[in-house]
Amino acid sequence: MAQRRRTPWVWLIVAAVLLAGGAWLMRGAEPPSRPPPPPVRLPTRMNKSENQRADDRRTWVPMAAADAGFVKPPPAKDPILALMPAEVKRAAVVAEFNAIINSELGGLMTECLFGEDDFLGELRDAGMDPITKVDRVAMIDDSLVVTGDFKNSQWKKFLPADAVGKGYGRQGEVIEVQRQDGGVQTFAVWGGQMFIAGGNEASQKMILDRLEGNGPPQASSVLDDSMAYGEVYGVIASGMLADLIGKEDARLGETIRQSAKSVQLHMDVSHDVGLVADIESGNPQTTEELRRTIGSALSLARMQAQAKGKTEEADLLDLAHVRSAEGGSDFRLEAGLPYEYMEKTFRKCIADRKKEKTAPSPRGGEGRGEGVTP
Repeated sequence: MAQRRRTPWVWLIVAAVLLAGGAWLMRGAEPPSRPPPPPVRLPTRMNKSENQRADDRRTWVPMAAADAGFVKPPPAKDPILALMPAEVKRAAVVAEFNAIINSELGGLMTECLFGEDDFLGELRDAGMDPITKVDRVAMIDDSLVVTGDFKNSQWKKFLPADAVGKGYGRQGEVIEVQRQDGGVQTFAVWGGQMFIAGGNEASQKMILDRLEGNGPPQASSVLDDSMAYGEVYGVIASGMLADLIGKEDARLGETIRQSAKSVQLHMDVSHDVGLVADIESGNPQTTEELRRTIGSALSLARMQAQAKGKTEEADLLDLAHVRSAEGGSDFRLEAGLPYEYMEKTFRKCIADRKKEKTAPSPRGGEGRGEGVTP
C-alpha cells in the first residue's frame, strides 16, 4: 500500500493563525436583520496578565559577554524574542497558538481545521498533540518557528530512515532530509522546545546564533517585550503590505510603499477578534494621504454593503476605524469581528468540511470517508 502523503503539521498550525484574518473573506447566507454588534475588545496596550506572561517567559540566558576581562552575565530573555532579527524584509509575527486554540472559539476552530482526520491522533500518539503541546508559532520572513514542550515526544518517527542530525551550538540540532529530486531539505530543533523550518540551512543557523548569543551583536530587535501583547503581535514591512494590496489596488499599494515604514500589528482573540494596526510614517504628507484613502475606502464599502442589503457586512465595517496618532504623522487602523460572527463562520467551515468529505469523488467513488487520499 502506498504511503499516504501528509501535510506537515506546522502548516496546519499556521492555518489556525491565519483563519481569523481569513474570516473577512468568508461570506455565508445573510442572517435576519438585527441590532448592530457590540464593540469588541481592542489590544491597545499590555495588560496585567500579559505583563506577568512576559515575566514568566524570561527563562533563557544567552551566552555571557566578556567586558574588560570580566564575564558579564546577560539578562534572561524570552527565547522567541531573543531570536528576533534587527529588521525584516517581510514580517515578524508571533501567534499565541495555545491561547488561541483553547479560547472560547478554540473547539470550533480545531474542528474546522482538523475535522476527524486521523493525523491528529498520530501526533498525539507521538507525544506532539498541537492542542496541548504547542505554545507559540512565529513567522519571521521565510522561516517558521514553533515552540512548546517536545522533550518527551517521538517526532523523529515522522522522519525518513536516512535523515541525518548534526549538533549546532549549545542546544541546537540541524536535521537533513533527502528530497526525491536529489536535493537536501533541512530544519532545526532546539532544546526540546523549538522547531525551526522554512528558509535554508544558513537562515536556520542564523536564528540559532541569535538565540544563543553567538551572532554579531545588535542594538535592538524588530520585536521586543513591550510589543508582546494580544494573541497575535508583530511587525509587517511596508513593502510586503504594498505588494499584497497592490495586486488589488495598484495606486493604494504604491501609496503604502511611499508613505509607511512598517506596520505594528496586535490581535486579541480571547472572545471576539479585535485588530489594531499602527502604521509608522516614512513621509508625513503621503501618510496623511494614505490615512484618508483607507478611511474613504471603509466608508464607501460600508455604503455599498448597506445599499445591497448586506446588513451583517455593513455592521462589521462599522467596527472599523482609522484614527490619527499623536503628532499627526502616524495613524492607527482598528477593526473587530464579534464572537457571534466568528462562531457562525467556523460552523459553516465545519459543515463545508463534512459536506466535502461525503461528496462523491470525480472518479465516481466516495469522498474521503472511503479512505481516498487527496
